[in-house]
Amino acid sequence: MISESNLQPHNIRTMTIINIKRLRNHGWTCCAFLAAFVMLFTATSCKDDEEGMGTPEITGVRACDPAKADSLFTKSSTGQTFAVIGRNLADVQRVYINDQKVSFNPTLNTDHSIIITVPTEENGFILTAFDSSLKDEIRVETSHGTAVYSFKITAPYPSISRVQAIYPRKQGDLLKVYGLNLVDIERVYFTDIPAEELDTTVWETIGGNIVEASEVTTVMTDHKLNTRTQAYETATQLGVTMPNLPYQKGSLVVQCASGTTYIDFSVVPGRPVLLDISSDMPVPGEKVVITGREFVQVESVTFGDIHLAADQFEVSSSEDAITFIMPQMPSDTDGMLTVTTPGGQASVLFCNYNCLLTNFDGDATDNGWDPNASYETAMPGVAPYTGDGTYARITVESEAQQWWGKMIYFRKDWDGHSFALPSFDIIPETATADEVYLAMEVFDNNSDYNNGEFSGYLRYMIQPIGDSENSYDNFEWVDYGAATFRNFSPVLADINGESHKGMWYRHVMPLSVFPCYTGLTYAEIVNVGLNQFRIQSINQGMARGFIDVCFDNVRIFYKKK
Repeated sequence: MISESNLQPHNIRTMTIINIKRLRNHGWTCCAFLAAFVMLFTATSCKDDEEGMGTPEITGVRACDPAKADSLFTKSSTGQTFAVIGRNLADVQRVYINDQKVSFNPTLNTDHSIIITVPTEENGFILTAFDSSLKDEIRVETSHGTAVYSFKITAPYPSISRVQAIYPRKQGDLLKVYGLNLVDIERVYFTDIPAEELDTTVWETIGGNIVEASEVTTVMTDHKLNTRTQAYETATQLGVTMPNLPYQKGSLVVQCASGTTYIDFSVVPGRPVLLDISSDMPVPGEKVVITGREFVQVESVTFGDIHLAADQFEVSSSEDAITFIMPQMPSDTDGMLTVTTPGGQASVLFCNYNCLLTNFDGDATDNGWDPNASYETAMPGVAPYTGDGTYARITVESEAQQWWGKMIYFRKDWDGHSFALPSFDIIPETATADEVYLAMEVFDNNSDYNNGEFSGYLRYMIQPIGDSENSYDNFEWVDYGAATFRNFSPVLADINGESHKGMWYRHVMPLSVFPCYTGLTYAEIVNVGLNQFRIQSINQGMARGFIDVCFDNVRIFYKKK
């Protein structure tokens, strides 16, 4: 299986950056406390300082957290509030950071402190990393003079996704290093300590046998707003000239103003690393994409009794993605997919039937409520499905203002047993309900969902063990007349919050939205159990719409956040 250290790039924030979460939790109350603390601390200043009308001076920056009131900081990220400490800071007129005017709280302005907030990039604030004409400084203008203090506003913390270069790698070769926020670079070097060891070691400075990179250039940056996270990020590519290394394996380290990130590095082909897969249980005919790194001279992709040779999959030119068309479901499987290269093997959970609630092939019981979905096999004119089993299909030619639509409504059996949920070696006991999903493969055959007019949606219901009260997802009307409601948008969203037309893909719904599971760990979810589930087409609005959606492989899926 993929180890936790492989699920995400290795990132270590520098400790000199003010902690956003603490600042937001404590807010202005702690800033006011800090201002009072500073006034008390400086009560023995000279008379000129007490009046605050001498030459203004900034002596430091402190977090608005009483626990950190004695710590000074030289860096901060955007969106944070902190206290500027000094002398003769009364009657502040204007405050600038990076030569840009920022807001401050005049009611908390004392002779010895100012409370200020750094704007976010979304609100137009510009970092010096992207405009070299700006200055890394705080400038405070008072009625009696100006004080300047060197201070860095950093980009978001960096990460390295992959390194691309020919093998074997030797002195003078150019390495292409890809990642996010690799800006304001302070240092690039190699160490013989592997990334796995750095992950499990508490360190302030990375040690080992250090060799500095011969030359570093930034050959591409793409600075833009991530529409999903609503935060700015910078897709970056570095050109790193390889030095003479006295070892074959270790880590490549990039130290930026905002933090330090590292990645495994090898002179000879390294073991492949699997970061993600587009679906853990695709249907036959579905396109599957494996993302990761070190996909060099990939020899095979195997799962169960299915063996894909080199001519049955495609490796991207960047060697970070493998694509194949799902040929058929394996009949004999250990629940893993394995990629093999000359550097070794790596595996990920795939087609593990222990996660399956039903694939509509007689492994669960249809409650038989009307109007019922149809259960079909491949046939002309139906969505391109090449499987050897049955899928569920909900079709409505024109639907408007109905409260009880077609449904998929299944239970394990008539004896009230729970579906068998995945074991704890598949999903950790401590996983949260936000990390465990009701998942299924879907094919949206150009339904009117998500078109901005049709207000139809899918309503989900889960029932715990013993025919307990139904537990619906967190749908609710905001304005019934305007057909405005709080729901998962878009309808049929994948793990990235996107929907697709005319293709099979994995749709997910976090278990945390069902009240019977909200706030629980996976161990507690297993204890509650899952006796029945329902997926129902609903449209309480007036706008009419066409619906045609196919479903298969309903299951429980885990993805660590």
